[in-house]
Amino acid sequence: MLELSREERALKGAFHNSDDIVFREVFSGMTRTLFVFSDGMIDVKDADIGVVKPLCSANGAFTPDLDGLKAVFTTVQKLDECRSRSEFVEKVARGALGLVIDGAESYFVLNLHCYPTRSIQEPPTSAVVKGPREGFTEDFKANMVMLRRRFGSGKLVFKPLVIGRVTKTQIRICYVKGITDMRLVDKIVSRLTAFEIDGVVDSSELVAFLEERPYSAFKQVGSTEKPDILTQKLLDGRVGIIVDGSPMVLTLPFMLVEDFHDSEDYYRRPVRTALIRIMRLLGVFFAVLLPSVYVALTSYQYQFLPVELMVTILNATQGIPFSPIVEMLIALVFFEVLGEASVRMPRYFGMAISVVGGIILGETAVSAGVMSSLTVLIVAMSGIGLFAIPDEVGTFAVIRIALVLVGATLGLFGVVLASVALIARMASLNLNGVDYLAPFAPVVAGELPDAVTKLSKKDSFFRTRGISKNKRRLKYVR
Repeated sequence: MLELSREERALKGAFHNSDDIVFREVFSGMTRTLFVFSDGMIDVKDADIGVVKPLCSANGAFTPDLDGLKAVFTTVQKLDECRSRSEFVEKVARGALGLVIDGAESYFVLNLHCYPTRSIQEPPTSAVVKGPREGFTEDFKANMVMLRRRFGSGKLVFKPLVIGRVTKTQIRICYVKGITDMRLVDKIVSRLTAFEIDGVVDSSELVAFLEERPYSAFKQVGSTEKPDILTQKLLDGRVGIIVDGSPMVLTLPFMLVEDFHDSEDYYRRPVRTALIRIMRLLGVFFAVLLPSVYVALTSYQYQFLPVELMVTILNATQGIPFSPIVEMLIALVFFEVLGEASVRMPRYFGMAISVVGGIILGETAVSAGVMSSLTVLIVAMSGIGLFAIPDEVGTFAVIRIALVLVGATLGLFGVVLASVALIARMASLNLNGVDYLAPFAPVVAGELPDAVTKLSKKDSFFRTRGISKNKRRLKYVR
């Protein structure tokens, strides 16, 4: 049985006398009750009307157990029972209203969370012209609600996890029962529970534990900031990982083709979507290969160029004090630093820096004879092409520099050989039972039209191969 004075001293010690933890004693007849809560994290008005007043009005005429308290309180919020003090402290620290009743066998908590959060807005990383505009926030409960609204059946499942010895971060594994392969869910849970860490602040910190090849340069875990996109992925058989405090939801399994599809592709007409997807593919292709091919041609294979183009390049590079490889690396590093500066600076300063750096400094470098105009043009075109796939900018930027070094060393043959080796390496990856380059390698004829172009919704009969055992997405009943 709990003795109130002793419990109060023990709880104050458990919270290390933190100033934001409030202890308030209330009498219900001769029964003493201690309320414990974190200042600013509960709805005080709801607690006063739905908990404190009914408890005082009961005048001690209740049994200090779960059923007795449920009969007293008028609030509809969930009432839980805690068997241990450590569990009670953890739930109060998360924002629950704690009750310690003199003579009771257990501790009790009410989920009266009410703390400041960012309002639901259109995510800055996935702005759309057509389609839903709401995006995930840092409050995982709000994220769960936005997702639950989109499922009219009980097949959407949230599996709870807690990670972090200190932060006790709330995580929810979400999937659709009957569509998602439960072996994948079990594998994800096993990976997330196989380690102990002080705390997790953002979902990106879990990526290293979810990747099958954590030291690979290739992205292996998907992410989204929009509930409608997550819904589409869940309906395809993927698993979502929601982390409290992070607006980015992770998804598994991941295929490279996912990042070539934009969130607005789901709502455009197929013809327009097909054109945009082809442009993205071409943009990334030229973004990665253009600098290395330029360095290889200007260093070794001038004879492959048309005479007019060769004369133009010679005139543009005449008087430049650096070799093509050094000139290209300087330009690439300059634009990488410029990009980082524009992101890190305040919004309006960042816009000014990107414009000034890209136009004025680039023009000045050409006029001063430090860099050729062709190098500036190629790096600028390459940078624009990379940002056609924002989620893969980091990976493709590294590959681009690596190919430039290969082109400067082995020429055009080296670039072709390295590109083939790179594609072969990606094609060999099988992550969580799904081929990384599918449906291109291996070729899945039925999925190619929806990867490069876009299938109409009425023609999307089957789910992505290898993700779900429930293969049929659509069927006509008459």
